Amino acid sequence: MGNDTGDESGLTESPDRPGVYRAKYDPDGPGTVSDTVIRAIAEVADVDPTNTVIPLADRIDPDALNALFADREGKAQTTFRVCGLEVLVRSDGRVRIVDESVSDTD
Repeated sequence: MGNDTGDESGLTESPDRPGVYRAKYDPDGPGTVSDTVIRAIAEVADVDPTNTVIPLADRIDPDALNALFADREGKAQTTFRVCGLEVLVRSDGRVRIVDESVSDTD
């Protein structure tokens, strides 16, 4: 995957850490954090999120995820695993996805 892997979630791959991806969500924008996470996971997995089931709800409640990050004033963060990926979401809008099959990071 190249450094710029999509325009919807702003997903980029770390140039010096294979398998580590970063995306950003805008809490003031029209989308939700769960939408951003699903699009980013789909981009990493190279699948169409409209034609593929991303089992986010099997790991974390998307409504609870959205509620947790609705208030940008807090300093919340959460980490979960889905589809062989470790996903870290922070209240400042940053999303990090680590493909555990590729990355040697912790």
